[in-house]
Amino acid sequence: MANGTTALKLDQEGYLAESADWSTKVAAELARRNDLGPLTDDHWRIIEFVRRYFAETGSGPPVVKIARATGLSSGRICELFPCGIARGAYRLAGLPRPEGCL
Repeated sequence: MANGTTALKLDQEGYLAESADWSTKVAAELARRNDLGPLTDDHWRIIEFVRRYFAETGSGPPVVKIARATGLSSGRICELFPCGIARGAYRLAGLPRPEGCL
């Protein structure tokens, strides 16, 4: 389903094998596969910020920066991504698996 049309190519951990394959449809499908339910406006605010931050810095943002940028509390962010930022938001944003992520 890369770009919403063909089969998703994922690595062993469920992250996109090719970040260029990311699209909003891919994010929605990854959310479905990871039991995150339909994506809300709050999910999208986080996903969009994570993508921008990664494009600018080459790394994923910590929860504190996500909270500041989106105006959401860290508790709310954890509710939206109960599997964690790396396994949730980073994965849905099409970022590679972070170094040292267990």
